Amino acid sequence: MPRGARLGWWLLGAGLVIGAVAVFLVVRPAGEVEHAWSPDGVAAEEYAAALVDATNAARSEEGLAPLTVSDCATAEALARATALAGGKDLEHESLSPVIEACPPSSSAAENLARAAAPPLDVVDAWLGSAGHRANLLDPSVREVGIGCLVDEDEMLCSQVFLGE
Repeated sequence: MPRGARLGWWLLGAGLVIGAVAVFLVVRPAGEVEHAWSPDGVAAEEYAAALVDATNAARSEEGLAPLTVSDCATAEALARATALAGGKDLEHESLSPVIEACPPSSSAAENLARAAAPPLDVVDAWLGSAGHRANLLDPSVREVGIGCLVDEDEMLCSQVFLGE
């Protein structure tokens, strides 16, 4: 092969490699940038719905039935979250009023969260805590209600479980 032809093939090959690298650099995913999560612009109802979805995904991974959303449990959860607003310590109150308000339930459990984090991170944190995990993965609960509200720069949520 004449020298000019070899040079042409070499240049063509080098051009293809450079072109491939350029395409890779243009279309590759950008490195993830750490951004602080903020509740600004986040609808509390959408946040709560995402918590339900993440809860049911965690239950599914454990072979458990998904929870249905209870309007009664949701109202009770929102009332419980509202009572904790203003930076109050997250403390569980008796669940007897919830059981009385949401018949025919005979048992109830609650998870609380105040976080500047996306819903999946909140569920992951609950799963990392023995008591919260037990509530979330309890096979005897059938319904859930989640009430959330923005409390300063965090999302404050109560997750109420109902069982029979």
